[in-house]
Amino acid sequence: MKIDKKALLAAFKADLKAAEPLKTQNDAKVREWRDGYDGAPYGNEVPGKSAIISRDIKRQSEWQHASLVDPFVSTSDVIKCYPITFEDQKAARQNELLLNTQFCRKFDRFNFISQAIRLADKEGTVIVQTGWDYEDEEREVVTDVLVVDELGNEAIVEQTIKEIVVKKNQPTAKLCRIEDVYLDPTCNGVLDDAQFIIYRYETDLSSLRKDGRYKNLKQVAEANDISDPDFTPEDQTQFKFTDEPRKKILVHEYWGNYDINEDGIAEAIVCTWVGNVIIRLETNPYPDGKPPFIVTPFNSVPFKLYGEANAELIGDNQKVKTAVLRGTID
Repeated sequence: MKIDKKALLAAFKADLKAAEPLKTQNDAKVREWRDGYDGAPYGNEVPGKSAIISRDIKRQSEWQHASLVDPFVSTSDVIKCYPITFEDQKAARQNELLLNTQFCRKFDRFNFISQAIRLADKEGTVIVQTGWDYEDEEREVVTDVLVVDELGNEAIVEQTIKEIVVKKNQPTAKLCRIEDVYLDPTCNGVLDDAQFIIYRYETDLSSLRKDGRYKNLKQVAEANDISDPDFTPEDQTQFKFTDEPRKKILVHEYWGNYDINEDGIAEAIVCTWVGNVIIRLETNPYPDGKPPFIVTPFNSVPFKLYGEANAELIGDNQKVKTAVLRGTID
């Protein structure tokens, strides 16, 4: 059955639009918490008078940061695997060794944990995209082969064969900017019940081509309007590449459930688009069929995926202390 990609993209963009009010509401809170953490001016400063701002929120964050990071980086046995039955004991031990090796030796765990905790403290919620990094190559290997003729005479002959050598085979985890993730507003705080998660990010055509999973990239290269006025890049230097392979483009990735076969049952799928061009559409490649995202709140709120930051509790004290300090100095 041929899929109407135009109608499909329109449906996914409608989900994106429907998720914007919840995201906009949380983004406003996050901006307020960030301003308090960074000590941004309140806007009521008077020329010639004190403009000092007490930094209670950031001071609290720095005070507790080390104790929150320490459990994840102070030992090489972070992950524990426990068997369910007697037959699982060897497998559990083997999996535990493998996971700890991957997490401690093949993953920048200190920077990841440190940044994740700072994001949780500062913004109230940490969103992580999980994945799998796999890379192999084909090599020619010369081996000795024993050959026996009809008379029973044996001889060793060199033979060249091709074999697949695995170079990378490990899980990945990437921190996402909270303003770039659109969550299903109907899931009532349970991520497993979310019908979709949409993630937008910047990349370039060179990276998409090397990945090998994306199609219609020629149409993307020829498209003129593939930007998003609501997107603010992390890089504030206004630097831009002018050549086609490295020129930044904005990608939207839809992970969720949708009836693309028109059989009345929603299937787990992933759809990626740039502007109005779909560059990837397939069933969810992960065994559980779930979107590859983890959403962790700092201070959880019932029936909500987003949490509250430290500034929600300390913000009033910081404002009062700032007013007292300004008055005393003046």
